[in-house]
Amino acid sequence: MALGFLLVGGLAALAGEGPWLALHLVLAGALVLAISGVSLMLTVTWSAAPAPPDRWVHAQRLLVAVGAAGVALGRHAELPVGVVAAAGTAHLAGLLLLAGLLWVTVRSGVERRFDAAVVAYEGALASGVVGVGIGITMAVDAPSAALRSTHVAVNLLGLVGLVVGGTLPFFAATVGRSRLAAHATATRLLFTTGALAGALVVAAVGLASEEAGLAQAGLVAYGATVLAVISVMPRPTRRQLRWAGPRLLGLWAGALWWVVALVALAADVGRGSLPLSGPWVTVLVVAGYLQILWGSLAYLVPMLRGGGHEQLGAGFATTRSWLGLAAANAAGVALAVDAGPLAVAALVVWGVDTAVRLGLVLPAR
Repeated sequence: MALGFLLVGGLAALAGEGPWLALHLVLAGALVLAISGVSLMLTVTWSAAPAPPDRWVHAQRLLVAVGAAGVALGRHAELPVGVVAAAGTAHLAGLLLLAGLLWVTVRSGVERRFDAAVVAYEGALASGVVGVGIGITMAVDAPSAALRSTHVAVNLLGLVGLVVGGTLPFFAATVGRSRLAAHATATRLLFTTGALAGALVVAAVGLASEEAGLAQAGLVAYGATVLAVISVMPRPTRRQLRWAGPRLLGLWAGALWWVVALVALAADVGRGSLPLSGPWVTVLVVAGYLQILWGSLAYLVPMLRGGGHEQLGAGFATTRSWLGLAAANAAGVALAVDAGPLAVAALVVWGVDTAVRLGLVLPAR
C-alpha cells in the first residue's frame, strides 16, 4: 500500500500536477502507511509481545489509506469540503487507532528496551492528530500562511520526524547487524525524544504566531537534536559497510540531509519566507525521509519474503544498490539548487532502479 501511494505521488509530480498533491500522497499516504507497518512490527519484535488481532491492524491501515487518498484527491479535484473533511477524519481515526495498538502491544511485551522508541511513536501520533486537525480546519476555512506553516511543521517534524528519530538508533544497528551503541541508553533516548518534541512545540508556536525568531530557534534546536540522535547511532565498521553498503549509508545520508534542510528552513523563516514551503521542504522529504525509508525497505523487503538463508542472501544482494544511493543524493543536490530537470532525471533513475530491484525480490516469497 505504501509503495502504491509512493508510485502515484511520483507520477503526479512527473505529470506536473504541482507539489501539493505529490507531497500529500507521499507523506499522508506512503510514509504514514510505512510508519503504521514498521512501527508495529518493530514493537512486536523488539518487545517480544504478541501481535494485535489482524482485523484491528487491517482497519487501521484502511482508515489511513482511505483518508490520505480522500484528502489528496478530494482537494485536488475540488470536491465538496465535506468530502475532504470526512477523509481527514478517517485519517485521524487511523492515527488514533495505531496509537492504541502500539500502547496495548508494548504493555504486553516482555522486553523493555524498545519502550523509548514507542514513547517517540506515541508523541509522533499525537503530533499527527494535531497536524491533521489543522488540515481539516484549513479545508473548512480559508487557510492563513501561519496556519499552513504550522500544519507543515507539525506533520513533517512531529508525525514523521519523531518516528524517524525514535527508530534510527535501533534500526541502524539492525541494518548494520551490530549491537545498539553502548551510550544509547534508555535515558538518553528519552531525552532526545523530549528535546525533539520541545523544539517542535517552540517552532510550531513561533510559526502560528508569526514570530520568526521563535520559529527559527525551534527549527535550529530541532536540527541540533537530530545531530544528537545521529550521535547515538552505532558507528559502522568496514565489515558492516562491505555487507550493508548503500542500505546503511542511506540511513546516515538521509539523517544528514534532514539536518541541512532544517538549517536552510530556519534561514528561510528568518528572511520572512512563509508559508513553510519551497525547495527545502521537498529536499527534507526526498533526500531526508524518503532516503531513510529507501534504506529501510532495502533491508526489510528481503527479510519479509522469507525462503531461507540462500534466498535471504540473494535478496540482500539484489537490494544493495549503489546506483540508488547516488541517485537519491543527486536528487537532493538538484532540488537544493533548484535544478529541476536534473532532479527529475535523478528521481526517475532512483525510482526505476528501486522498482526493478523490489520487483525481483517480492515475487520470490
